[in-house]
Amino acid sequence: MTSKIVLVPDTPPDEPFLVCYDYGTGGLWGVLMAPSAGAIQARYPELAIADEAPPWMSRERYQSLHEEPLWLDDEPPQGLLHALVSDRRRG
Repeated sequence: MTSKIVLVPDTPPDEPFLVCYDYGTGGLWGVLMAPSAGAIQARYPELAIADEAPPWMSRERYQSLHEEPLWLDDEPPQGLLHALVSDRRRG
């Protein structure tokens, strides 16, 4: 008799979250892949998480953000996350 090994991930699969980094004189928007909103807030408390796209954002822009998502665990951080981390360092 053979047995099967089933691997269960330790963390839930990543899902897309629409986020905004408000840097004071404007905002940067992106889709961030993460296991949960709580994981985003723990790592990047400066980010706002939107339940839906703002009225001014076109469907095409929203779709383009989904086509090129950011990842919570990227090192070094990319896109708006790079800007956020750079601003942190400037203090």
